[in-house]
Amino acid sequence: MARDTRQLAEGLRSWLDRGEGVTGVKVLSAGHSNETYLVEGLNEILRMPPSEEGLLPPYDMVRQHQVMSAVEQHSAVPMPPMLELCTDPAVLGDPFFLMGAVQGEAFEYAVPEWLAADPVEGADAVCRQWFDAVAALHTMDPALMPPGGRSVSEEIAYWLKVAREAEAMPALIRVLEDLDASPPRTTGAATPVHGDPKHGNCMWDKGRLTVLLDWEMAQISEPMLDLGYILMFHGQGEASLADAGFDLPGWWSWDRMVAEWEQRTGRTAVDVMRYAVLGQAKVSAIISVGAHLFRTGRIKDPRFEGFAMVLPAYVGLLENRAMAA
Repeated sequence: MARDTRQLAEGLRSWLDRGEGVTGVKVLSAGHSNETYLVEGLNEILRMPPSEEGLLPPYDMVRQHQVMSAVEQHSAVPMPPMLELCTDPAVLGDPFFLMGAVQGEAFEYAVPEWLAADPVEGADAVCRQWFDAVAALHTMDPALMPPGGRSVSEEIAYWLKVAREAEAMPALIRVLEDLDASPPRTTGAATPVHGDPKHGNCMWDKGRLTVLLDWEMAQISEPMLDLGYILMFHGQGEASLADAGFDLPGWWSWDRMVAEWEQRTGRTAVDVMRYAVLGQAKVSAIISVGAHLFRTGRIKDPRFEGFAMVLPAYVGLLENRAMAA
């Protein structure tokens, strides 16, 4: 992490009208995606673009703030209180925004104790709240969101371009080329779409969903993109470690998730497996970018060396799913 947290604290003290309350800045997550810090003393969250080369530039902090503010104001999605946006890079070195801190913990790689202790009703409650939040976004009036989005065809073309530029595995390129040649159908008018609505981006306070995070890929598009992305976590086996909870007896099945989403949104899911394939191809492309950046020496972070080790199994699963679709 390239930023000096002492300098961040000093910059916030000078810029904020409540800056005298800042006692420090603590890293929550930092590296090659949007970086998140706790502003100590104010109990607020600072969000900034990567301090070094990022996986998927550009990082538009203004748009992220606009999207999150719109969702906070006009939907039932659990959101943090949105605070100041600063576009002047002279303050902290990059544009940034602030949010109120929200109580909770996220899980993605291991089930937390409170859920392990209640694997039936607790898991059902997790899925119910999660899908309530996703459906609340998909039924939000898109006119209340900042403009911008890709059609399904444009979405496929975008990730195909990303994969090619990352010199991704030929199998991934072929899957995306096949989708590009025959895109999946749509369910109707475009809606707000999160882009990364995995359960790992939810925060929980003793089983209660407190916030849905990581909105940098949000857009106005086909909501099946989100549903397919969620569904692709089913049955990944050893190809993924980010599916904690999916094997719990109360966790919703693939079919249950589809049915619950249809009931909440009033839409009929179409080409479900192909959207799941697209979601997994998207993740494969992102992993390919990280592996490529490490392989070419543009990123030294050893975490990205591990990306290349994961790819063969992950793309192999993708191929099998693509053939089944």
